[in-house]
Amino acid sequence: MKWCSIVAKSSVLLSMWIFIIPVLIGLLFELLVIVPMRVPVDESPVFLLYQDWALGLIFLKIWTQLVMMDHLLPLVDDSWRVKFEWMRDHGFSRLQGFWVLREIVIPIVMKLLTALCIPYVLARGVFPVFGYPLVVNSAVYRFAWLGCLGVSLLCFCAKRFHVWFTNIHNSIRDDRYLIGRRLHNFGEDKPETPSEVRPVVERSGFVGGADLGLRHRRNIPIED
Repeated sequence: MKWCSIVAKSSVLLSMWIFIIPVLIGLLFELLVIVPMRVPVDESPVFLLYQDWALGLIFLKIWTQLVMMDHLLPLVDDSWRVKFEWMRDHGFSRLQGFWVLREIVIPIVMKLLTALCIPYVLARGVFPVFGYPLVVNSAVYRFAWLGCLGVSLLCFCAKRFHVWFTNIHNSIRDDRYLIGRRLHNFGEDKPETPSEVRPVVERSGFVGGADLGLRHRRNIPIED
C-alpha cells in the first residue's frame, strides 16, 4: 500500500511536470515570439501542441538546470533552488505529494496561466470595446503578449532602480550622519565612575606630570 501510494503520487506529479507545464511554456513562447514574427495579421494562428510540448520541455530543463547550478535569473530566486534540493534529498520514497503540489507545481502553473490569460482577456475582451476595426483588433491580439512582457520588464526595471537608488541614498546618509551620531553617543550607556577614571589617569602619567609642572611654576623644590 505504501509503494502504491508513492507510485500514484509520483505519477500525478510527473504527468503535470512533464506534460502540462511544458505545454504551457511552449504555448507562451509561441505567442511571444513565433506568432508575431511568422503569422500575418489577417490570418489566424494554428497551434501544434506536440511542438509546443517539445519546445517547452527543453525550456523547462534549461530552467531547472540553471536553478540547480545557482545561476540566478531575474525570474528565479533562491527559494526555488532550496525546494529542488529538498526534493532531491528526499527522493521518491519520502516524497510529500501535497507539499510538492502546493509549493512547486501549482505556483508554476498559476504563473504560466496568468501570463497566458491576462493578455488574451485584454486583447479579446477589453480592447474590442473601443470600436476599432477588425484589422487593428487582430494586430493587438498578435502583439498582446509581447506588449505585456515589455510592460512587465519596465515595471521590474523600475522596481530595481528604485531599490538601487534607495540603497545609495541610505549609504550616503549613513556616511554623513550615522557615524557622528554613534561617536556622540559612545559611552553614554555606561558612565565611568571616579574610581575607574583615576587609575587610568594615573597610569597615563597625567597626574604626576601635572603635579610636577605645578611645582616648577611655584618654585617648590622637588624632593627625591
